[in-house]
Amino acid sequence: MAGEHGGGVAAEEAGTDPASGLRRGRPRGAGRAALRPLLWRLHFLGGVLAAPIVLSLAITGILFAWNPQIEQALHGKALTAVADGPARPLSQQVAAATATHPDWTVSTVTPAAPRAPGGEQTTGVTLTPPETEPDRFDQPRGVTTVYVDPASARVTGSIVEANRPDEWLRNLHSSWRLGTVATPLTELAASWVLVSLLTGLYLWWPRSRRALRRAFRFRRPGRTRWRSLHGTLGAVASAGLALLVVTGLTWTEYAGSWVDLAKSRFRSDAPAVSTQLAATPAAGGDPAERTGPHPGTPDPLTGIDRVATTAEEAGLHGVIELEPPKQPGRAWTAGVDDNRWPVTATSLAVDPGSGEVTDRVDWDDYPLPAKATTLGIDFHQAQLFGAVNRIGLTVLAAALIVLVLAGYRTWWLRRPSGGLGVPPRMGPLLRTAPLPLLLGFGVLVMALPVLGASFLIHLMLERLVRTLRGPNRRTRTATGTGE
Repeated sequence: MAGEHGGGVAAEEAGTDPASGLRRGRPRGAGRAALRPLLWRLHFLGGVLAAPIVLSLAITGILFAWNPQIEQALHGKALTAVADGPARPLSQQVAAATATHPDWTVSTVTPAAPRAPGGEQTTGVTLTPPETEPDRFDQPRGVTTVYVDPASARVTGSIVEANRPDEWLRNLHSSWRLGTVATPLTELAASWVLVSLLTGLYLWWPRSRRALRRAFRFRRPGRTRWRSLHGTLGAVASAGLALLVVTGLTWTEYAGSWVDLAKSRFRSDAPAVSTQLAATPAAGGDPAERTGPHPGTPDPLTGIDRVATTAEEAGLHGVIELEPPKQPGRAWTAGVDDNRWPVTATSLAVDPGSGEVTDRVDWDDYPLPAKATTLGIDFHQAQLFGAVNRIGLTVLAAALIVLVLAGYRTWWLRRPSGGLGVPPRMGPLLRTAPLPLLLGFGVLVMALPVLGASFLIHLMLERLVRTLRGPNRRTRTATGTGE
């Protein structure tokens, strides 16, 4: 076991022969004996730095996974259509929404999907106030989505985007709603979770079939039972948890910058449709389709009915998002992003005057890295496989909560009386660590800059404490052996 081997003994077994100057061969098992305290120390350090934040991430992650159900419970009246009859023209529905905020700009329109029994939906019109400023989450202030019953063209309610459960829980999950200043802490925790998973898997891994059977055996109450629960559950859930952490790190500020760099270096960003038109369409259009508040001026919403029809005829079905041009002479964009499996991400550029599709981008046009990033984000947000993804991530997050609590309980029962139970320090052990381990950890530190910075700070603080204590002072480790 790790606690039965001190750092000095391991270094002596695999050190340098003073007579020949050559590195002595290690007795069988000596390398493992020297390696376990080092990994135990890293595992413990990861738990100290990450566990409290991980608890928060797991709980808020469960809530975020179920945010569609939460949104329906909170805003069901606005999201549900009740009027009978055929849908009114989309231009009339948009006109009803813009009448609530005449001076605001329409940024997107989400037509109600085709009706299904018990699944009536309203049309969403997202409006942006003039001269809006970004909030502390870098989102425009006051942006509101107004919902309209498609059959009656009456407003059923509205939701301020910043207060939508999706956005509110996302910011709670990533920064405890403190803004971008707090996001490095969640990145720090996620980085150390990877270290804890890798080191914990090595420490738990049975060395024989008999040990493997014992690992899954029910234990009596006490420290052994909690340690067995912590190790076995961590091993079983390690692959899923690692995937969850890695997909979350892809859009963090520092680790995610490597993904952005790779995508730009290899030109692997997700493609976008071109909205450039060959010629500026004539102003005016169909008067029945004009929904803007300023008659007599070119209306950016002109042609919305024609655009919606073209999108449907082009094969876009389900939840479609229409975006008006931001300046004259540009096309509308229409997109459907069905992030359930199989993924269908299609975007069109539509000339509002003629209804012609001027550009199209399908899922098959995405480069492989862009596909991987999109799928990873959809998986992390519990959207990729619908309810299956949602339930699976809930189980993973619950397992993470149990892991943290079992780890704390194991540490509390194991720690010596009057001590913290800290594993042996890493200084002497680093010289005996295998080269592949050092190279692997170096690559991990490079890929996760926050992990590297926190690890260097830990080493400096450890050296400072050791210097202040003096060279002859011996510390008590978790096993009672001095360093």
